[in-house]
This record gives sequence, C-alpha cells and structure tokens, in this order.
Amino acid sequence: MLFHSTNDGCRDVTFPEAIVNGIAPDGGLYMPQALPVLPKAFFNNISEMSLKEIAYVVCNALFGTLISSSRLKQLVDDALPFEIPVKKFGEREGVYAVELFHGPTMSFKDVGARFMARLLPILVPQRKEFTILLATSGDSGGAIANAFSADPDARVVILFPRGELSKIHLAMFAGYPRVKAVEVGGTFDDCQALVKQALLDKEFNSQIPLTSGNSINLARQLPSIIYYFHAYAQARAQRPDAHDVVMSIPCGNLGNLSAALMALKMGLPVKRFVGANNANDTFVEYLRTGGVHPRRALITLARAMDVGNPSNLARIIDLYGGDLDRLRRDVEGVSFSDQEIIATIRKTYVETGQLLDPQTATAFRALDNYGDARTTALFLATGHPAKFPTAITGAVGSPAPLPDHPARVLRSGAWAGSTKIPPTLPALQRIIRLVR
Repeated sequence: MLFHSTNDGCRDVTFPEAIVNGIAPDGGLYMPQALPVLPKAFFNNISEMSLKEIAYVVCNALFGTLISSSRLKQLVDDALPFEIPVKKFGEREGVYAVELFHGPTMSFKDVGARFMARLLPILVPQRKEFTILLATSGDSGGAIANAFSADPDARVVILFPRGELSKIHLAMFAGYPRVKAVEVGGTFDDCQALVKQALLDKEFNSQIPLTSGNSINLARQLPSIIYYFHAYAQARAQRPDAHDVVMSIPCGNLGNLSAALMALKMGLPVKRFVGANNANDTFVEYLRTGGVHPRRALITLARAMDVGNPSNLARIIDLYGGDLDRLRRDVEGVSFSDQEIIATIRKTYVETGQLLDPQTATAFRALDNYGDARTTALFLATGHPAKFPTAITGAVGSPAPLPDHPARVLRSGAWAGSTKIPPTLPALQRIIRLVR
C-alpha cells in the first residue's frame, strides 16, 4: 500500500516513510492511495469472530505485505491484551455502548498507541532512537506514554494546553521515564500547530529525528479501523434480525471518524455514521456549508473535543474526493452545548445508574432518533468518567470513583509537573533538546 499527501504535493510514499515522517513534507497528512476491500465472506462469519481474530484480518489487509503472518499475529496479541465490550445501554430498543476505555490508561487511544509502539521498530528497524512528539487535549498523552514506556530508545514529548487537563489526565503521564510534559500557553490547536511546525523543520529533524504520536501519524490512526469491524460484529451477534447498523462517534480532531470512514471504504456494511460534536462544531459546519473554517477552540466540559481546527478533516475530504453530497449520505453531524451534555449525563445516570464521560454523552445523545426493531445503534464510549471530575460533579453532584491505577498514581505524588512554554517553535525545540 502506497500513500499520498492530502495537499497533493507528494505521492507513492511507502508506509515506513509515512510513519517516520509523521506528516508529509508539504504539510498535508498521509492517506492511502487505495484501501483494500475485505471479501464478503468475511462479513458472513464476522459475528462469530473474536476481537483478535477480526483485528488480525483487518491488519493483514492493511499491513500484510510488510509483516509476516506470524509476526502480525504476535503484534495483534501484544497490542490487544484487553477486550472491548459492546453492551446494551438503557431501556431503549437496539442501543449499545462500545466500551473503548478498558486499556491501561482508560482511553480509546490505547489501541492505536500500542499498535504504533510495536509497528515502529518492526517497520523502521534502522531507526535506533525515536522522539515522539504529540499534542493532547486529554487522552493521547497518557496512551502514548504508556505504550512506549518499555522502549528504552523512545523519547516522548507531550504538549498540552495550559490549565485545561484534569489532574487525572496529567497523572496518566506520571511515573514514566523519558517522558517530558510541556504546558503550552494556548489551546490544543496551538499545541497541534507546534507539533506540525517541528515535524516540518528539516534542519532540526536532521539533528533530532521526530515523529508524531497523534492520529496524524498513520501508525496510530489505521489500527483504529479495528473498532468498527468489531462493533459491527457484536451488533450482528446480539441482534441478528436487525437489518441496519448505525454508529455514533464523538468528534474532536476527527481521527476516530476518519478511521470509521476508512472502514466503510474497506467494505464495512454500516448504514450511517453520526459525528457528535460539542460547541466546537467545525465538522458540522463543513457538512452544512461545504466550507472549512478553522477557529479558536472554545473551552467546554468535553475537553477532549475542544478542537477548532481538526487535522483529520483533511483526510475525510481526501477520502471522498471533496464530494460533499456523498459524505452527507454516509455521515450526519450534530453538536451539543455544555448544558445539553450535562443534562444527558444526569438523565442517563438517573435512568440507568451508569455514568458517561462528556465525550461519550455527546455520542449517546446523538442517537436520540435511532434504535428500533430494524436498526442497531451503537455509540463509542471513549473514556472513563473518572477522568472528567468537573463535568461529572456538575451533572450528578460528585466525581466518579477512581479506578485503582490512577488513584495509586495520585496518592504517590509521582507526577513531576510540567515545563511551561509560550506557543513558539524555538521554545519547544529547546525543550526537545533536553529530553534524554
């Protein structure tokens, strides 16, 4: 499989080249020039397959020309030591939660991060040291720090917007060697812009080679495709007589939604996706008007979705060749205010006894018009509610109980703090030089 830039400045790029660069030299994101289509026989049997069996088929289609079968199986086994439950949610007919937060950092980012940490040394064995640079609005930092913690050749530099992460999110970076947390005086979009500037600085990269740990890197992005095949399999297993499947996805930087649409191109027979946004509704506006209008991100209770200039929108536009009508047939976009998100968390807790994090609450609320005898509606539960104490307390009066791991980290005081910088490239490069 070969790749091109969404800015169309380069083509015929190999997968190893794409994941080492992280971003194309013209500033675009890498995209597959063609996606493999899975055979119909696969979908005939998919409801009987395990998560790892499905992951192996999907990864073999994506990476099978680069990695031997035995090594690919080991890769899948290592990256997926946990399950992704799909559970009936509430009393409404046909509505299910896809619980993606059962990895080590309680985030849907764990799967992509773990695959990336294992793909890099396999596909780029000549690179002995990696400095992984990423921006996080909540979950990416912990997922990447954890995934690369066992690799002595990996250095991780995590940028996050000043004052916008909970202590629990910050604790997910704690205790890991070779990780530098950098608090940037700006928004997530400022952090993301700094990452891209650093990746494109050829002179600096000749001294300290960098790659991205965000979903702009295909080594983290492509494994997310597995979610959708697994969710579809569970929908068919639990409701074999339901004809249609709809999936609702919380949207921030649009990595998850672009992965879902890649799965659709690979043959996934989902009727429709719903892109659920908070007040940062750049994607909803694109669906409505066809215009791409990046803006400064609003700060909301759904912090992990506070992105005003979502990078992966370029991938979605590229995937559809700019055909907005075709995209609209596959995706519906909705957005919700903080008040609506809080009301949803409170209502579902009262009715079901279950807590939803604010991102997941948007995805659940976006399914208000879906789910019946004919349609199975699934929403992606992307994070543990304990990671969002402000939103949960505002909704139900107290935060969610902390699972054992983050509770131990917070008690230990292992979090060593962060380095504060302005949103400028020289300031970031000074920090990167110090990471050892």
